[in-house]
Amino acid sequence: MTQEKQPNDGIRRSQGKFDPFQETRQWSAAASEERCKRIARNIGKRLVEIIDTEDEPLPIICIFEDYPDD
Repeated sequence: MTQEKQPNDGIRRSQGKFDPFQETRQWSAAASEERCKRIARNIGKRLVEIIDTEDEPLPIICIFEDYPDD
């Protein structure tokens, strides 16, 4: 997805391989972006990045962080 076509919702989107051993933030695999958003709501975390690995059966990797203290 190019920069021009990305929604302005504060979520970084990318494509490519994902290395679960290098990722220090909480993450989960999902079937779609909408599932990532649902998971984030359910666990009370902020969805900060979505990676489309194109690997089946769950091609989307969702990266979460805690909400910043207000």
